[in-house]
Amino acid sequence: MQERPKYTPRGYQTYILDRIAEFQDTNLLLELDCGLGKRFVTHQIVAERFPDLKFIIVVHSSSSLAETVDYLKGEYGGLEEDLGELSSRVPSPRRPHILKEKRIIVATPQVLAGMAKKDLSLFESFDAILINEVDTLIRRSGGHTALVFPWPSILSLLGDKWLIGMSGTLRDDHAVFTKEQLEIRDELNTLKEHIPESELISMEDLYGTDVESYLEPTFLTIGTVTDVKIRSIATVMDELIRNTRSEIMAELAEGDNLDLVEGDARRVHMLLERLPITEELKGQYSTLLMLRKYIYAMPPKQFLRMFHSDFMKQYFNVSQLRRTLPTVSAKVTRVLQIALNYKKTVVLTSYLEMVSQIQNVLEKAGLTVLVITGQTRDKGEVLREFRENPDTHALVMSPVGERDLDIPQAEVMIICDTINTSKTMYQKMKRTRGGLVVLLAYSGTSEERKVRRLMQRVLERYPWSTAVVEHKSKL
Repeated sequence: MQERPKYTPRGYQTYILDRIAEFQDTNLLLELDCGLGKRFVTHQIVAERFPDLKFIIVVHSSSSLAETVDYLKGEYGGLEEDLGELSSRVPSPRRPHILKEKRIIVATPQVLAGMAKKDLSLFESFDAILINEVDTLIRRSGGHTALVFPWPSILSLLGDKWLIGMSGTLRDDHAVFTKEQLEIRDELNTLKEHIPESELISMEDLYGTDVESYLEPTFLTIGTVTDVKIRSIATVMDELIRNTRSEIMAELAEGDNLDLVEGDARRVHMLLERLPITEELKGQYSTLLMLRKYIYAMPPKQFLRMFHSDFMKQYFNVSQLRRTLPTVSAKVTRVLQIALNYKKTVVLTSYLEMVSQIQNVLEKAGLTVLVITGQTRDKGEVLREFRENPDTHALVMSPVGERDLDIPQAEVMIICDTINTSKTMYQKMKRTRGGLVVLLAYSGTSEERKVRRLMQRVLERYPWSTAVVEHKSKL
């Protein structure tokens, strides 16, 4: 029988495991950044530190479940006989037997909640629930409850167990509606509310261990893209958005409802559907915001398709723009310039039209390009090809599964368009496990200002592994 390799925990991992043992039976929230071994810590907890306890490990998706089961069985081993799963790929009649037979169960939230509602007695013998990516419990915006389905049910039924929640980061906020009000909450406070009397082990607690030896620094820089026509269109859009927002504030003031938004533009956007204003004004505002996003994130000829409404024709000559705007986005040209200077490049972009254009332009320049979108059947095989084939130069991706991807082979990541949520952007950036991240933005536009604000928030919230670098010659 082949002997499995023995792995010694790193210093910071030993510190974490000692703290968990110290707080046995006390609920815990563990913040451990990308690449620092959350799965290894999980294995150590269930196999080495607490070999006599029964655990349920909850993961947020079916793909994550498959990877976790394979990892626990294959990477370190020792759990083959102990390990079972509750997922859609296990027939319903078989699930109660697995709960009775196995010491460690890996489950998705939906199947776990369904089983607990059906027969709670099946879970009486379990001691602890280990929640992977515990921040995914939080509803980011738009709901009456702070937690996403089915977590209110799971915590209600199984909240008497020892709960251990792990996440790469626990430093964002989220929005919850209370009656007609909007409340911006700290996600850590929300988790502590729903996982009561919990202790926190944060990244700051790991300072003084050897953690800094294993942190892969990520260097951020803005790649400004000059396009006079795009800047002109964006300037008009910014003015239309400001004017529409002023109309919204005026209607709110007329009805003595300004307190709903507290003068905050972000609250206007988040509360839009609930605001006591005309439906026409709501539709106009949301459409303008979406159109501005298209301008920054799509090839020029594609976003012009959205400009054919009577309202937009008052401000733009669409026929003239179609004749004068280039077919290839200036951002795509910049992607090519950067990719030519690196052996391995990852490109993230929001829309399939942009994925196709980047692929075409890079391939015409002689680069070998792989693509991952929601239509990609075997994401793992494409990733393997990019990682292992030295002749593969670029991987272009739409927003699918960034949480589950590790691509340390990439020398540079190019992000073609950004969103305002610092946590989501940080998680995208860390997929390459350090190195250079270039955030593209049209110069002199609101997009450039947004990217600079985003970078500042990322630096403030994740100071241990991010830094800003100035414009580099390769860019």
